[in-house]
Amino acid sequence: MTTMSMHDELHVKKGDVIFRQGDRGQEMFVISAGRVRLSLGVGGHDKELRVLGPSEFFGELSLLGDAPRSATATALEDCTLLPVARDVFAMLVQDDLDIVFRMMNIQGQRLRDTNQPVEELSRQLGRVRIAAYALRRVGDAALPHSVRVSELASELGLATEVVTPTVTDLVGRGAGTLHDGSWTFDGRPAVAQLVAALCRYADQ
Repeated sequence: MTTMSMHDELHVKKGDVIFRQGDRGQEMFVISAGRVRLSLGVGGHDKELRVLGPSEFFGELSLLGDAPRSATATALEDCTLLPVARDVFAMLVQDDLDIVFRMMNIQGQRLRDTNQPVEELSRQLGRVRIAAYALRRVGDAALPHSVRVSELASELGLATEVVTPTVTDLVGRGAGTLHDGSWTFDGRPAVAQLVAALCRYADQ
């Protein structure tokens, strides 16, 4: 559990969640000691954005834009944090606008770094969705069984060119064959490979 000292330091034990994505925030934090992991959750999956250490800060977006927490912060080890409340931050801003400019510059760098893991997570979830839907289509069907990739894409509400790379990857893993846009499963071994690929997608 977290405890406050008489000097207003926040002591957080390893593994404790400091705040969660979507929480309302009234303060930011400067790390005095320890390391903090920031992660983004999408569709039940968790993606690490970055790990911060001493002298770095986090949680500032809730003060800059009065926005909900955009990520979850977790202590990777026992940490000592210095909370900066909204009213204190407002006074700092009034006294030194350069603080805001420096923070916005760092935030811009973080957002650029964040784009890549978010895109990777989105692609991962897309692959899981495609493979799971294909398994549902094929799992109870008499074999051999064929599925048109364009039909699969239409049922998923996706463009064929979005679905095709995942189907091609699955075929490369032994999950059926692909010919002229038709994805064919000749026997149970191909279905088993689809199940194995789905599991690997989900574990990435």
